[in-house]
Amino acid sequence: MTAASQSAQVLEFLRTGRELSPMLALSLMGSFRLAARVAELKAAGHRIETRIVKSGAKRYAAYRLASEQKEEYASPAR
Repeated sequence: MTAASQSAQVLEFLRTGRELSPMLALSLMGSFRLAARVAELKAAGHRIETRIVKSGAKRYAAYRLASEQKEEYASPAR
């Protein structure tokens, strides 16, 4: 499978609103390089959020598509 088709699969998955981890990407898409596919999507202008997950002594990144509606840091209108 090409990097372009893996990137398309990653984007399609993220558009469902679910979070994607490296292990899930490997099992669903056969992608060993999720971080590279996410970097390509970000370079293409997609807003993807990264969350670092700690599991015991291990850490990994999980990704989700940023909501266009999200305004967590906006100050209240006066």
